[in-house]
Amino acid sequence: MKHVNEIDTEAAIKAAAKKVFMKKGLAGARLQEIADEAGIGRTALHYYFRSKEKLFQEVWRDVFKEMLERSVIIENAEVTVVEKMQLFADHYFDKALSEPELDIFMLNEFNNNPEIMNEILQSGSPIMLMINDIKKAVECGELKGEPQQIFITMISICVFSFAGKAMMQNMLKIDDETYIKLMKARKAYVIDFLKTAFKP
Repeated sequence: MKHVNEIDTEAAIKAAAKKVFMKKGLAGARLQEIADEAGIGRTALHYYFRSKEKLFQEVWRDVFKEMLERSVIIENAEVTVVEKMQLFADHYFDKALSEPELDIFMLNEFNNNPEIMNEILQSGSPIMLMINDIKKAVECGELKGEPQQIFITMISICVFSFAGKAMMQNMLKIDDETYIKLMKARKAYVIDFLKTAFKP
């Protein structure tokens, strides 16, 4: 069983690692930089995490777990699949608004380190449940369309809203503050869109 100070140190390392990884990605991050950010020595860092890759996996497994836990209600069988999709979008926008750079990071790392990111997502059973729920909803006539296309649309309208921030800001000629306000309003727009987008 870990002592309180060990838990605190591990949490501090993960917080520091997340900050460094977000800036530089897995390839660009250095363990010494993470140790410096956490305010500990390199030896102490190695005590908790033997490699940069192991630390990366731990940090982002926690991030995805947090995102999925916030959407745990999507597993509730009493909620319709449309409501599950709306809840997913609601929670996703809340998370992305608090950390707008997260989407760009995830897209980059999925492209640069697909095996590591896929391994991390194996813990993301709610996502797989969502895909299966969409398939069942199409089969029983609750939704209309091809299940994979429906799922891609749901993910795309959430992720691109933030991953495409720089491009959209340039096209719309708006600053960061205005863009965040736009995204706060967009959350309601997306939730409303999902309500009727795939009705038979």
